[in-house]
Amino acid sequence: MNNQSILSRATSKLGDATSLVFVVIVLISAYEVVMRYAFGAPTIWVHEISIALAGAAFAIGGPHVHDTRQHISITFFLERMSVRAQRWMRVMHSVLSILFLVFLAHAAGNQAVSSVSEGETSGTALNLPIPAVIKSVFALCCALLLLQTLIHLIKDVRSARSRS
Repeated sequence: MNNQSILSRATSKLGDATSLVFVVIVLISAYEVVMRYAFGAPTIWVHEISIALAGAAFAIGGPHVHDTRQHISITFFLERMSVRAQRWMRVMHSVLSILFLVFLAHAAGNQAVSSVSEGETSGTALNLPIPAVIKSVFALCCALLLLQTLIHLIKDVRSARSRS
């Protein structure tokens, strides 16, 4: 069992589990609608919690989709290239992505550390530490994306070399 398969399985399980968060968002939003319009008793927590859950779920979904390479891509030019050129374009894409992700992960990590150390809260009636949590989740997802892209790069270089 190699590290890539462990990472892929972990990312897949995390992505699948996180998809259930959207069911929770729908349920608590329905609860809000019923409470507001049927009983005239709106909540103060549903909107804030829904936004936080959705933000975390979308952030976690990124690594899941990237791992399987099922993200949206524009392949108009790539499809018109030779197979050899396509393989090297994937290598170039991974290299550029790594450069971007190094900076993004660094910036996101700094933001998360600052937010957690300052005890940043939402500033709403609930005043939960949602910004600190979301920034931390985003930073971890950036690091995970970086690791996955490094694995993709190694795989792409091997593929490009072996079939050149």
